[in-house]
Amino acid sequence: MRLFKKMWIFNWIYPLLIGTILVLGFLNNAWFEIICAVCAALFWLIQLRLTILLKKGKDIQNKQCKPIGFFMLPPSAGIIAVGVLLIFWPFSVMPVPMTYGTVGISVVLFACLLIQMIILTKDVSLAGRFLRMTLGAAMSVPLSIALTLILYMAKTDEAVTLSCMSVGIFGAAALLISVNIAMVSLCEYKSTRDSIKTISALIKHRKLVFTRITILKDAFLVVSKTSISVISLSFFMFANALYSAGMGVARFYAVRMHNQDRAQQVKSYRFVGIIISSASICYVIYSVRLFGGGKTKPYSMYIALVIALYTFVEFGINICDAFRLRKSKALEAKALRAISLSSTLLCFVLTQTAIMSFASECNNSFANALAGVMFGGLAALVGLYIIVDSFFQKKVSAP
Repeated sequence: MRLFKKMWIFNWIYPLLIGTILVLGFLNNAWFEIICAVCAALFWLIQLRLTILLKKGKDIQNKQCKPIGFFMLPPSAGIIAVGVLLIFWPFSVMPVPMTYGTVGISVVLFACLLIQMIILTKDVSLAGRFLRMTLGAAMSVPLSIALTLILYMAKTDEAVTLSCMSVGIFGAAALLISVNIAMVSLCEYKSTRDSIKTISALIKHRKLVFTRITILKDAFLVVSKTSISVISLSFFMFANALYSAGMGVARFYAVRMHNQDRAQQVKSYRFVGIIISSASICYVIYSVRLFGGGKTKPYSMYIALVIALYTFVEFGINICDAFRLRKSKALEAKALRAISLSSTLLCFVLTQTAIMSFASECNNSFANALAGVMFGGLAALVGLYIIVDSFFQKKVSAP
């Protein structure tokens, strides 16, 4: 009961601080402070719910803590989104006294969250465990506000970039905590390590289901790259979108191999190789034109950073797919590994082109063309290997 009273006191101080930041944001048309305050309010509602559950029994906590991790996803994603918006929207600077006041309120808010975490240190209940993690995720809000306002008050040239990166990191940390809570809830409240083991075992047994989900990832890549190509008016980016579309078709044929007999699998395996080779050769031909005087459209620093971040994420996904299938000798797995490898090779070209477009003021067409030909050629060789191997597999399977 004493613990509950202490937590309840902070749960009334918390909305007063959030409300003050929200009012100051509205008075000064400061969109950054408004969005952060809304995210903080969502975190507070979750904290309030968990504080109430501290008084409940174990069975009720087990039942009602299930959706907590999913409730935390929107405010966590909101912090990441507001960090990205700092690149594209002009930051509304409040008057100096109000700015200092907002920073001070953020510091007090952070202190309140920290004190609550310390108070809950010895609480071993499920609600107490989740509440500590929720408080940790909620710290992303005051940290984002305080650091961003300080950077803009300092009027440094790197204020936008540093603010975007810092807020993005804070939001990503909050998102990881949210995913951790959701994962633990789905795994019957095991520890994080045991939950990861459970999920890994599930993926191994449901490998086909998760492989089919990756087709949706390819569709998302195509839409995203096409959108960036339209925004930046870049045919180079559109060429990468077409390549991703080809890899999506290849992955579709690879997944279909699961329910086919051996002869059909070999044909689908060969077709995957043909798609990879054809798409890669087309990419090489497109890159060769850059040697003849063609140019890749330069990107602004912000667009280039978005592309680089995007391709690093794609690179990580492809590596994870290849690692997950590394021990399988099935034709389906070999086809999927080839698709992941080919996609990874082209990620290097896109990342290099995006970064060099703003890092160097020189004409980088030759370097971009060389990278496109080299990595596209390697991807074409991967497809050629699949085609050759398919004839070998046909001989092996022949009676």
